[in-house]
Amino acid sequence: MRQTESSPTDQQLASLADFEPFSAVPPERLRGMFEAARPVPFAAGAPIFDLQFQDGQRAILVIRQGRVSVRKPSMEHGVGELLGPGMLLPLDLALPVRESVEIYTAAEDCVCWSLAPAGIAALLAEPAVLRWAIAQCWRLHERIMQNIASDIESNRIAVQIKFQPLSSLIKQSPLTVDVSDSVNQAIALMTQHKIGSVIVTEAGRVAGILTESDTLRRVLAPGLDPAQAVSTVMTPAPVCLPMTSSVAEAALEMTSRSIRHMPIVSEEGALVGVISERDLFVLQRTGFGHLEAPIERASSIAALRNAVDSIRTTCGGLFRYGMSAEQITTLVSALNDRVLVQLIHIVGAPKLHDGQEVRYCWLAFGSEGRQEQTFSTDQDNGIIFVPSPGADAAAVEALRNVLLQFASTVNLGLDACGFPLCEGDIMARNPKWCLTLDEWKSRFATWICEPDPQALLHASIFFDLRPLYGEAALAETLRDHLFALCRDSPLFLHLMAKNALETTVPLGVLSRFSTDGGKFGGTIDLKKRAARLFVDIGRIFSLAHGVRATNTAQRLLLGGARAKRKPEAIDADVAAFHFVQTIRIRGQLNRAAGSHDDPNRINPYALNEIDQRVLIEALRQVKLLQARLRIDYQI
Repeated sequence: MRQTESSPTDQQLASLADFEPFSAVPPERLRGMFEAARPVPFAAGAPIFDLQFQDGQRAILVIRQGRVSVRKPSMEHGVGELLGPGMLLPLDLALPVRESVEIYTAAEDCVCWSLAPAGIAALLAEPAVLRWAIAQCWRLHERIMQNIASDIESNRIAVQIKFQPLSSLIKQSPLTVDVSDSVNQAIALMTQHKIGSVIVTEAGRVAGILTESDTLRRVLAPGLDPAQAVSTVMTPAPVCLPMTSSVAEAALEMTSRSIRHMPIVSEEGALVGVISERDLFVLQRTGFGHLEAPIERASSIAALRNAVDSIRTTCGGLFRYGMSAEQITTLVSALNDRVLVQLIHIVGAPKLHDGQEVRYCWLAFGSEGRQEQTFSTDQDNGIIFVPSPGADAAAVEALRNVLLQFASTVNLGLDACGFPLCEGDIMARNPKWCLTLDEWKSRFATWICEPDPQALLHASIFFDLRPLYGEAALAETLRDHLFALCRDSPLFLHLMAKNALETTVPLGVLSRFSTDGGKFGGTIDLKKRAARLFVDIGRIFSLAHGVRATNTAQRLLLGGARAKRKPEAIDADVAAFHFVQTIRIRGQLNRAAGSHDDPNRINPYALNEIDQRVLIEALRQVKLLQARLRIDYQI
């Protein structure tokens, strides 16, 4: 670094008086502190305190222009806090140590005043400065203690979520009905015991599951006879887990499949219990309750924002303590679902002018629809609604306006909670995405039967729909319509496959990776050139083979099996996708606070040797998936 020979002007000194602790220092003494100060420039990324000592005393700097990042040594990358002009460095000035206990780096090109030894002595003799320095040290101490407590809690939760067996949550024998019992008998059993589901058995084995929503949607709503056998309306062959599975496995299965009850069986296949969504997310000892409680307690948007910040901090700790990318994205998505639900409770559900309830469902699209949200995500949502029977066009528009006002409040609330508004305006407050069931069906039919580039773009977002609040049956009906359309439109799937093949995998010919140039020189967009390829191919598998899962890993697993892909290849597909997600999440966690850089871009050569090699293999795996598409669709 190079020092110039220009001391602060009177105007610059006057501007310092606007900042603590200089605001409490008389002007003449302030001038004395800076009398021999010199400006020192720092390039972006340069260390600020790099063994800078003057006459055995560590340097004291004041930021003149630009911003400086400060972070604790345990944070390998990223920024804990950004400091601007007028800030006195180091913050731990009152500590009797030669080197700072925090790391200071130029967040951008900046200039700092470096005080001369006489100025440092005058500064340290100033009572107002010492009071400020002690307050900063106390703040630093509190932050360190909070970080330690957070790390301890994150470690505790991670261990419990990963390793606690499901058997520890089973408290009583499950309530069951036989396949020959009537729906009325099942409803009576659920009502008597105040439960939301019963397991349907046949010869002591799990044959199906019947929930309250099943009875409403499949029996009572269509006016069918509840005296019929439960076997005619149950969900057959439900997903079961062995009792030796962990809480993490159950949470992953239930959230990825959007189910609220899961039978637990012995190693021999006998039913031993049922785990509900509430068991996983409310019990404090599983760790999920620790994460969800602040959301449920929030009574204002400000409190909900604090809960979201807490979720991201804790989930970041869970990732560092060993939770996989798959578990983290599922957990973050599940907790974000609850943020949306609580926000609707805070702002109030939409109602007609006469006070009647509105039949609607809030839909999630994109990464939230796939339950693959990372730590950097915006909004992709919409509304599906059903007008009253016989409603004319004017009544439908009046209902739409009520929902649009409600949606605008929710979208702005989500933005205030840390989920930015979608730049493409794919949000429920947009009249284009607040539609009746018939309008959504028509919109999907247009995209599929008259495909163009815009339709393919919409397919990559809207076809990953998932209900979050309201009448979930509306979303399921729309999904049924989507699968029926795709079965009858092979050309659309062919175009989707062709579109997935247009993205080149960032593998180099003469080097390991093919990085971008220009302002993104030396980096790879892991979302667009890697993760999205797995997502797109998984979606094609799903639509081509009738896989209702929206989660990419499940689509690759189930769709790959139905496509007759070899089991070892399927395992490699899923493992490769999860590794790409791991690198993305790590990059987002290490991203500078307040940074405007693309959170999905990485410098692959900054990875360690092992991670580089595994990333290369993951990228080769997606090329194999592309090769499979070329064969299947003869492209």
